[in-house]
Amino acid sequence: MKNQFPANAETMNAIVSGMGALALSMAYALEPEQRAKMAEAIARLTKQAEEQGNTTLETLLMDMHRVIR
Repeated sequence: MKNQFPANAETMNAIVSGMGALALSMAYALEPEQRAKMAEAIARLTKQAEEQGNTTLETLLMDMHRVIR
């Protein structure tokens, strides 16, 4: 049996929350120096999203960066 999720706001919010939880869990498992490097990488990706005008991705990455650092 295949799991299929409807393409709606509830599903998208769950996916975003799940991705955030995964990133946070990974960050907590890292040494402080590695965690800082991860936060720097997310900050660079955020800047790229801003430059490309992708405000949705930019916002998601900013939230993720805030939690990770």
